[in-house]
Amino acid sequence: MKTREIALVAAALLAAACGGKGPAPAKDASSASRPARSVNVVAVGTAGAGAATVPGTVQARQRAVLSSRIQASVLELPLREGQGVEAGAVVARLDSEALRSAVQAAEAGASAAESDRVRFETLAASGAATPREREMAQSRAAAAAAAVSAARDALAYAVLRAPFAGVVAERPARLGDVVGPGQPVIVIEGRGTLEVVASVPAQAVAALKVGDRLPLRVDGRSDAATARIASIAPAADPVTHRVEIRADLDSGSELRSGAFVRIELPIAIGADESARLTVPATALFERGGLVGAFVADGDVARLRWVARGGGVGDAVEVRAGLTAGERVIVSPEGLADGDRIVVAGGAQ
Repeated sequence: MKTREIALVAAALLAAACGGKGPAPAKDASSASRPARSVNVVAVGTAGAGAATVPGTVQARQRAVLSSRIQASVLELPLREGQGVEAGAVVARLDSEALRSAVQAAEAGASAAESDRVRFETLAASGAATPREREMAQSRAAAAAAAVSAARDALAYAVLRAPFAGVVAERPARLGDVVGPGQPVIVIEGRGTLEVVASVPAQAVAALKVGDRLPLRVDGRSDAATARIASIAPAADPVTHRVEIRADLDSGSELRSGAFVRIELPIAIGADESARLTVPATALFERGGLVGAFVADGDVARLRWVARGGGVGDAVEVRAGLTAGERVIVSPEGLADGDRIVVAGGAQ
């Protein structure tokens, strides 16, 4: 009996080695049981000459984050977000009771040290004190005076003043909060020109220069905006290999500080870039840190994991995982690999 079992196992192994094919894997029962879903598809295209887009952030050219330099609780925050403020105006007060006591103690110590200095100088002049004693008294008086100066400086830190005229942009701290050194209390932005800050690929910098005007696109808005390049960083970031640019928004723009925009960059597409594959951004999704897309394979949706590139106009570059002409499903939320589909209106 045992000999027969060994013979059967050997025959199975021999069949596999000779390229024998086993039965086809069973289809996912859950996918087969679900009704076919109507989907829209778009063919994978290629990027032509045009504008690539990079994300940017609108911010005020003048911006100050006022932080605490002492450990104290917040007593006053007289201004709300959006309110105007003049240069030098008080924008926050911190609890200073302990600091005032420290100043008084330092002043008392300085007064006593100064009296000792005067007394020892008088004694040294009459020969009743040594030069060494006089020098030590002078040193104690100088140290006590420095302590008074430090205590008064610390007391001054309890009041935060606006460094320039502007508006209150943020209030990270609240009344009663205990803040420590370096903790933001209030943010002031100037009333001057807003600017857009963006990081662009190093290869795109050659096509840009200070003074160029770049079109901007804002999600949810149809009106166009432009910004003039004010500065281009002289060096690229050693990690991302991207270069920071700053562009001034045109006067009269309705954009606000903190808004997200897309900047169109004029980048000539060379011969080696003419076959860049693009798909609509709505065809891609993320799962577990990976980017995927669904391809219409007849009446079945097939999952593909892809390598995503940058924006190309209204589309997104796909560097790997798809081929030109394949049909990707738009808005694939809820689809699973192997689901049955019906292409609405035929291929697009």
